[in-house]
Amino acid sequence: MKKVYIFGKSTCPVCKDAHNKIMYFKEKKNFSAEVQYFDMETVDGLAEGAFHEVADVPTVIIFENKDELVRWVKQPPVSEEFLPYLIQ
Repeated sequence: MKKVYIFGKSTCPVCKDAHNKIMYFKEKKNFSAEVQYFDMETVDGLAEGAFHEVADVPTVIIFENKDELVRWVKQPPVSEEFLPYLIQ
């Protein structure tokens, strides 16, 4: 099972865009990966970010069976970059 983790802040428009873009493609391309957004301004978000060594926002990470496949930092991926990991 693939998972997409998005780490951002509520005050970061680029973070919101990254989340919205991935959710849009999840709906349109119907990929089955679980998508989770972590707010780095909350204790839970900071804890999860620390566990995954997130140092900057936005950070988007795609996992498969708990293994990290790819990571984008400070800039959301364009669809051509992330869709091959999610559509099979």
